[in-house]
Amino acid sequence: MLKPLLTYYTGVIPGAAKTSSGRRARTAPRPRRATLRRLGAAALAALLSGPAPAADAQELAFPGGVIWQVRLEPPPAQLPAFDTGSAYVLLPDGHVRAIDHATGETRWTSPASSTVRPASSGRHLVGADGAAAWAIDAASGRDVWRHDLGAVVSAAPALTAAGAVFVTGGGTLVLLAWADGRELWRAPMPAQVSAPVAVGADRVWAGLADGRVLAIGLADGATAWTRTLGARILGMTLIGDRLFTGSADNFLYALKSSDGGIAWRWRTGGDVAGHAVSDGRRVYFTSLDAMLRAHDRRHGDMRWQRPLASRAVDGPALAGAHVIVAGVSPELRAFRTSDGGMEAFAPLPGRPLHAPFIAPESAAAPVRLVLLTAGGHLMAIGQTVEPMLVPLDVLPGRKLPPEVLPDIIRKN
Repeated sequence: MLKPLLTYYTGVIPGAAKTSSGRRARTAPRPRRATLRRLGAAALAALLSGPAPAADAQELAFPGGVIWQVRLEPPPAQLPAFDTGSAYVLLPDGHVRAIDHATGETRWTSPASSTVRPASSGRHLVGADGAAAWAIDAASGRDVWRHDLGAVVSAAPALTAAGAVFVTGGGTLVLLAWADGRELWRAPMPAQVSAPVAVGADRVWAGLADGRVLAIGLADGATAWTRTLGARILGMTLIGDRLFTGSADNFLYALKSSDGGIAWRWRTGGDVAGHAVSDGRRVYFTSLDAMLRAHDRRHGDMRWQRPLASRAVDGPALAGAHVIVAGVSPELRAFRTSDGGMEAFAPLPGRPLHAPFIAPESAAAPVRLVLLTAGGHLMAIGQTVEPMLVPLDVLPGRKLPPEVLPDIIRKN
């Protein structure tokens, strides 16, 4: 069940609890405050599992404080899906809950199971229970359609304008229409799909275990081009006209989305997994050598690189002038986009399980980071509202005559 953790919001991440001896547990120094401007939210990219690759004008207080926090017991069966209004968690009891990420309140609960991470377009929440793909109305939790794909789904669905793309364990991409779940096309792949499918306006891209990248036409499922890279494909992100592709040969490749040509590549000290983000000038990505790197988006020149406290659990999130990274240690770290200097960090109640989702400002809440940590803590971090300071015209309590004060002081 969901257990709200009611706290008094002070505008900073809470300090450590006291130990059984009465002493305060040791913690890292209190992080200094940094205002992160212009956070990313490209409309469709914000609906995918990772943060948006581009930035729009918004403001985010980091580290800020805990806006809300709920404890999910038992922890979710899959990582959550996000859209601009809600976080969706699939629980082991066979239900999905839509949680308003402005307030932390449950909007609805519906029966649903998924063997892969779900995804939300803002209008539909989609997932798959084995071979059974399904869609739920994101506003009400009502079932919209179910479709038997004939093979077990192996990855989170990718969201396109036409519908949701499902990847089966047999290596086939299937596009199902938003309205009724009708199968629009089916595209068998020549090898296992090893990376999340990347999505564009008229194409999707599949990364394969044998190092190939395929561009698939969204209209008919036909292969537009194929490019063979050095090793297993681990992650892909479409940013503008570049398909940033990480592989197990320790390279990040910037492919031309039109024909698959290599615009540039860069060798790192570890596999490049997860997604990349960009502010238009630079592209930011992490690798398994526990490094965060910034490169010129067009030409690939390195701008800076910085070591992380631990390996990143996914790609970074971009919040204007800062890049935020979630590692396997229980904290988030923010780095300046200008020079890579670490600006601030926020301790967490457990290690983060995915890159933070940056939720846009709404009437109910400011811009905030939303994420799930180990142990089932779903939380939003950002600017909290402090109680207004009001001067007291009259002191509370009963006025005592001066002669009784010595007796009160002596008794206390």
